[in-house]
Amino acid sequence: MPFTGPTEDRAAIRELYDSYTDAANRGDRADWLACWTDDAAWWTHYFDVSGIEAIAATYDQLMANVEVTSFIAQVGSVEVNGNSAKARCYAQERLVFKAGAGNHRLVGRYEDELRRVDGQWLFARRVYKVMIEEMG
Repeated sequence: MPFTGPTEDRAAIRELYDSYTDAANRGDRADWLACWTDDAAWWTHYFDVSGIEAIAATYDQLMANVEVTSFIAQVGSVEVNGNSAKARCYAQERLVFKAGAGNHRLVGRYEDELRRVDGQWLFARRVYKVMIEEMG
């Protein structure tokens, strides 16, 4: 079964995904970074970074030339085990670049590890696998 563990934890994890999605769509750096643990790791086919400072710097680089972001996520599974959890999420993302520099469309899957810190669920590790990537 792809959804295991206490319902209240699974709901809180879903709210983390929703908060991350909302912050990404609004371009709210502070709210987006608040979704990660201080020692988190983030891997994609473009980079592999660890620690909140490196994640923040990567965010700044990625978003420097972005005018509009559309990010939509669907949780595929959540497995809670005490203060840690594993989850899978499918994401559709479209970035429109500034000054007519084109756009980037991604569809992919996140394999996530989460940790409860001071009662709040946060991303401890996100691994992103591309399913579709288009540049325009």
